[in-house]
Amino acid sequence: MAGNLWGADVAQLRTLAQQLGKVSDSLLQQSSQLSNQINNNPSWKGQDAAKFRSDWNGTHRALIQQTASALKQQSKRLLENANEQEKASHSGGGPGVSAGVPESGGPAGSGQPRIDPWGPDWLADPDSPFRDGWDIYSLTKAFPNLRAGLFDIGAMLHKSRIGDFMDPAAWRAFQNSNEFSKFFNMSNSLFEGKFHEVLNLADDTKAFKVIDGFSKGLGVIGVGLDGLDAYNNFQEGDYGSAAYSTTKALLGAGSFLPPPAGTACMVASGALALYDNVPVIHDSVNYVGGKIADGAEAVGDAVSDGAEAVGDFFGF
Repeated sequence: MAGNLWGADVAQLRTLAQQLGKVSDSLLQQSSQLSNQINNNPSWKGQDAAKFRSDWNGTHRALIQQTASALKQQSKRLLENANEQEKASHSGGGPGVSAGVPESGGPAGSGQPRIDPWGPDWLADPDSPFRDGWDIYSLTKAFPNLRAGLFDIGAMLHKSRIGDFMDPAAWRAFQNSNEFSKFFNMSNSLFEGKFHEVLNLADDTKAFKVIDGFSKGLGVIGVGLDGLDAYNNFQEGDYGSAAYSTTKALLGAGSFLPPPAGTACMVASGALALYDNVPVIHDSVNYVGGKIADGAEAVGDAVSDGAEAVGDFFGF
């Protein structure tokens, strides 16, 4: 039956297109808000601030915008496919005719199109050797990330420092003066590829610039992979996984921000890496989450039944 075409659900195509458009708009909005905070923060000054602003405006923001643009383009393509499907049906093609959806595309017997993931297999396939290696790296660096971030957050929330909690300069001063913080952040820097910070290289040296670019590149790769997963999950209609991947991408981008926002995003990213890659943590969180949901439902039912019983007693 070569050349035959399966039908597609026009309403589902348009719903998916709408969801992709919303996520694209959300990414652009988040990118704009982050840019405003990064470029218009009067308390963040110095060479580090200027360099990061340059990197953000030249590379990091562009990556988020490219992902949003790809989602918007796919949204338009799905709307075009839906319109073509509708025209084909109205022209007498019948339910077995679709616009550009090959018979062999979907699962056997499903009549649904198969949407191949965007990108090369070694990037798009979650089970590829590269992605497996990246997962191991993410898990390895999650521990020093969490240890350094949680220690600094706890210290800055102490009553003697809580007034400086929103001041990035105060965070930097604390991290440079506290021996535990220096040790934890040095360990974190090693796993993040920030060898120039561990070696205290001068900012204007070639080695500093090369290593700094390498370490920031690792962060951009993580954000890009999560963005790619979000895009492909939306293509497949897996909105839950797409939203989760989008959240990880935004947290990864937020980790570039100065503290406390960047530290909070770093801690959250580390926690999600543990959730994704440690089965006992994943299962425990899901179990507790399920019990909380069951408990909330039970409480809601009890309140409802109690209110109904009171109403019956008083005759209303």
